[in-house]
Amino acid sequence: MDKIINKIRERPKEEPRGKYINAALYFIQKFNVVLFLQKRNRDGIRTQALLQKLRWRYDLPSEFSVTVEIDGGKDGAKLFADLVAISGSDKLPQVFVNETFYGGYHQIKAYYTNGFLADQMLKGAGKCPDCENCKSEKS
Repeated sequence: MDKIINKIRERPKEEPRGKYINAALYFIQKFNVVLFLQKRNRDGIRTQALLQKLRWRYDLPSEFSVTVEIDGGKDGAKLFADLVAISGSDKLPQVFVNETFYGGYHQIKAYYTNGFLADQMLKGAGKCPDCENCKSEKS
């Protein structure tokens, strides 16, 4: 996945109007936490609730994360195709934290339960507790 993102990043920043823009990559790079979901999808709603709980628990700003609903129209199909190219998964929902793909609802629920997801979100917000990983990085 890193190779795909790096390849897309290598394109010139200023492209002429009308050129292709990878909207999925834009969201992934702009926000620390990005949830891509399909409207009225049960797993998407559950994933959104887990992410919201963490955002509230750790008092993370609303600008920290974004939820992107992918509809069935032409733009939605383009966005979904971009997303599949980046993540390699053709399932929704999909969650990216700090530009890393972590999976769908079941993976996110497991990461939420064991505390890994909170650690990753806090690292992105600059609020990481003094966990073992951060202590070793500071040394």
